[in-house]
Amino acid sequence: QADPPIEDFPPACAWADAARRLQWHRRPRGNMMLHIFTPELVPSDLALRLRPFFIGSLWFLLFLVFGKFVILDLWGAISLLFVIMVGLFVLLGQYSVNASSALFYCVMAVISGFFDVISCVMYFRHTRYKPFDMEAPHVVLLAQAVFLLSPAGLFGSALIAYVIFADCREHNEDVSGVLVGDPMRNAANYGLIAQVPVPQAPPRPAPFQGQGRRLDGTEV
Repeated sequence: QADPPIEDFPPACAWADAARRLQWHRRPRGNMMLHIFTPELVPSDLALRLRPFFIGSLWFLLFLVFGKFVILDLWGAISLLFVIMVGLFVLLGQYSVNASSALFYCVMAVISGFFDVISCVMYFRHTRYKPFDMEAPHVVLLAQAVFLLSPAGLFGSALIAYVIFADCREHNEDVSGVLVGDPMRNAANYGLIAQVPVPQAPPRPAPFQGQGRRLDGTEV
């Protein structure tokens, strides 16, 4: 029987792709979840003392949301409302302060604060009223106050959130020796995986202590 033509065999890349797929399906999923999971940081005393100030900053931003709705800055009000919703995750979790969410909120608040600075500059460049002009309508005065206080409130709240995260990270490193950003070591310290035993060196063989003899029975 004649050999089949070369075109009937699948290319080498197809065999390699099939092998990779088979290896992927046989790979255990436990290691993947282990790299994703990171335990929450235990809040420090400073973080717990800053918690009421952080809540107060969220209430201040909520009042600015109402002000933005009054001056018909709808997009600014909705974006600021989303930032406040992210800030609520800082107060939820296993402990009363979630340090990981505080870092994420800090980044979101800083980005939103930069956009509010641009909106503030554009507003005062196109308005015909001077800042806090007594002859201006009350709505204009409210708009000026909202555009000035919004970036200040966001940057202040972001600063509080970053101080909470930084102090919790230093507190956990000093107390428990946990290295933030190393999920394998974090999981081992929290008892999620068993500690890998350190291999012991094999005992050295003892030298021969007896009396040597030849094949004929005489001693050496």
